[in-house]
Formats: sequence, structure tokens, C-alpha cells
Amino acid sequence: MWAELLGGMSAAADRLVWVARWELLFSIVLFVIVLGLTGALRNASPVLRHALWGLVLLRLVLPVGLTSPLSIGSIVSQGTQATGAEAFWMGEWPELQAVGGAAGRGGQLTVDATEPSSSGLPVVALWLVGVVVVGAALVRKRRRYGRAIRNAEPVFDTRARSLAESWRASFGVRRGVRLVTSGELGTPFTWGSVRPVVYLPEAVLRQKEAAVLESVIGHEMAHIKRWDDLQLVLQLVLSALYFFNPVAWLAAGRMREESERICDELVLSHNDLSPAAYGRCIVAVARLGFPGEAGPMSALSNSKKTLQTRIRSIMKLKIAATRRLRVAYSLPTAFAFGVFLLPMASGVPSRLSPEAAVASAPQAMEIALANPMPGSRVSAAWGPMIHPFTGEEVHHRGIDLMGRVGAQIHAAGDGVVEEATTEYSGGADHGTVVVLDHGAGIKTFYSHLASLAVQRDQRVSRGDVLGIQGVTGKTTGPHLHFEVWVNGEYVDPALYVADWRSGIPAR
Repeated sequence: MWAELLGGMSAAADRLVWVARWELLFSIVLFVIVLGLTGALRNASPVLRHALWGLVLLRLVLPVGLTSPLSIGSIVSQGTQATGAEAFWMGEWPELQAVGGAAGRGGQLTVDATEPSSSGLPVVALWLVGVVVVGAALVRKRRRYGRAIRNAEPVFDTRARSLAESWRASFGVRRGVRLVTSGELGTPFTWGSVRPVVYLPEAVLRQKEAAVLESVIGHEMAHIKRWDDLQLVLQLVLSALYFFNPVAWLAAGRMREESERICDELVLSHNDLSPAAYGRCIVAVARLGFPGEAGPMSALSNSKKTLQTRIRSIMKLKIAATRRLRVAYSLPTAFAFGVFLLPMASGVPSRLSPEAAVASAPQAMEIALANPMPGSRVSAAWGPMIHPFTGEEVHHRGIDLMGRVGAQIHAAGDGVVEEATTEYSGGADHGTVVVLDHGAGIKTFYSHLASLAVQRDQRVSRGDVLGIQGVTGKTTGPHLHFEVWVNGEYVDPALYVADWRSGIPAR
């Protein structure tokens, strides 16, 4: 029982490591592409740039095997003999090969039930420690602002309350918004999404210039309209989960910068403030903030360079009608980019379906095969199964059998030994392999044997011992992977094994 539990944990850990490795690669590639796009689109709407950076974070939560015939992964794979992903995949796990024949014709990747070794367990343990440490640090930082909100007093200033109601109506915000103030923090910020609170430093309320207070409240109300604090929380969660991936942190930071620019545009498009006057107000409030201090989703940034860039963007803002036109094309454009860029796995040409494989088998079973390991249990049947690494449904090209320790593997029928080797040319991860040629275009394949009892070119009879069940190659436990090939195509072994024709037991 403990061995099975450890094997299950090891398999799960290996899947996590495998997924994280590919997500790291895909996100880096996408980050470089988006970095170039946003640089070329620096004069476009910040809504578009914000959405493009959001694609980078979205890539981190999408399935690794996501494909599309119109995606970048499909286009790249069509221009190469084998994609980098597939080449690596085949090298690591040779049983993930193309359906379409033992000769390796193109098709969908399929999987044997064998899995990588337990080397992923220490890596996953370190990852969990990292998530806890980084997550605790982020929570501790965010709680500081929550504490400032709890310790603050309600704003009774009639001018501020009137401006808040005016901006709330202007932006169509239906949620109630509280205004609080204190001298604990020097930067205004918004806290919460469902019941948002705007924190106004006492220094801001004391400003004599009316435009300063109006600019700050308008900007924070724009954050509330956009649910930016909720977006921030999701960004922090992803940053903690992918703390080892700099792309997660960089993309989240770029999204926050673009959020500020979007809110600037919203304020100026709903108010008579000129870009110059609004920019002066932003600078004035920046001078009031404590050195190096910035709220969780504040109107300001503690980066002088970022603030300068933002002021320059404010000065270049167009009239409201132009802004509406720029925003109108932003989301459809970002969606189109997402459809093209997010599915980064290679596209797959037509694959041999289970039904097609059955149809390809001889109508009158020319040979009846025997169960290669009598008394064994089927752990993975032929046909659709959940991919152990991507979690997607794939086609398993054989049947996996688990027997008692030292169980003998028998020839499924009369034939000639085509392969009997510990160094199978199809990949070392198959372990020790036997291939029998039964004639009439039918061959059987046996892998992961512990030892061999036959040799190449030897003639065997049905029931002869080929070897012992083992754990050679990459596998989490002793089992036999058994395949039937008909004229170079993988077919359901149950079509030929009399014991299974009435149905394979549930795995």
C-alpha cells in the first residue's frame, strides 16, 4: 500500500514538474513576443497593451497541450520535421509517439501508462516551500494596507464626498464606496472590490487646489470601475505560484503600469481637466507621499522613471472621442492575438482514431492471441485515457498489465522473435523489449521486462516464456506494456486476445 501511495505521489510530482517546465518555456517565449508587440504599439491604447500582458499570465494557467490549427505552435510545427517540444518529448518519453504506425507516421501524441521516476518529489517539495514563503511575504505586505484601512477614520469632508458621488455616477459604479483617511500612509489607494474603500491621506484632503482632490478621487474610482484590486489579487496569486518564473512578476508589473494609464485616460475622458492640469496634480500628490511608498493599486508609483513615463503619456492623451475609438479595437485585437499566440503546443495532423484502428484490422481474425500474462490485472486499457502530464484526453496505443512479483511473460502466439533487447532502438525508456512477428502482418510488442528468456530470430510457440515482468525503463511500478500491430498500425489488443474480446476490465 505504501509503495503504491509513494508511486502515485511520485507520478503526480513528475507531472507537476513537467507542466512547470513547459509553462516556463512557453511563458518566456510569449513574454518576448508581447514585449516586442507592446513596444511597437506604444502609441496604441493602454487597454490593448494591458490585455497583451494579461495573455502572458493567462498562458500560465492554460493546459500545456493546448493546440489550434491557426496558432503559432501549429505554424511552427508545419515548417519543421519535428517541433522542439515533440523532439524533447520523444527523447524523454519515447512511448509518447505518433499514432499512425510503428514506423512513426505523423499523428497525435499518445501515451503509455509508464511515467517518469520519482525525481520530481524533492523539486515539488522545494516549490511548496517557496510558495509558502513568497505567499506569506505578499500577504504580510498587503495586510499592512488592510490595517491602515481598519485604523483610518471615515471622511466627513463634504467636498470629497461630493466628488466621490459625482465620479461614481460618471463611471456607472453601482457598488457602495467608502472614503477613509489617516496620516499613517502618504499614498492614496483603493482596497477591495465588492465593497471597495478609497484611502485618502490627510495631506491630500488638506490640499487647497480643488483639482488635486478631484484627480485623486477620480483616478481611484476608475480603479473601482475596472475591478483592478481583484485583478491585483489574482496577479499576486500567480506570482506566488510561479515565484521561480520571472516572467510572472514582470508581466504582472507591466499590467499594473498599464492599469494606471487606463485610469488616467478614463479620468480625462469624463472630465474637463486638461492633461497638463491633471499631470500637475499627479506630480503634486507624488510629492506628498512618503519616500518609496506605493499603495497596492495606487494612483502613484514609487518609481521616478515610471512616473515620468506616465506623465509623458498623459500629455499625449487625445480627446474622448479618439479614446473611445482606440478602446473599441483594443479588446478584439487582443483576442485575435490570444487565439494565435496562446496555443503554443504543435498542431496535430489527422490521427488514427480508435474506430479507424478497429476498421483497419482484418475482418476475420486471422490469428487468435493468448493473454501474455494470465492472472494479471489490466491497469490501463487501449483507447482514450487521461494524459498523465497534460491532463488531456489522448489515445493509449496498448494495454498495461500488472501481475504478481516475478510473473512470467508469455508469447501471445506462434511467431519469430524480431527483437529481444535491453537497448531497444525505439528508446531506452521502454526498458527491456521483445517484439514477435506472427505473420499475416501481425506483430506483438512487450516492454519493461526484468529479464529475457528468448533471443533474436528464435522461433517461439504460443505460451512460451519470453521473460519476467519488470520495471526496466521509466515506470513507477512493475507491469507489462503490451501492444498489437497490424500492418504497421496500432490496434486494440482485445480484438485478438480471446480473454478480452468480451470486454477489458476497468483499469
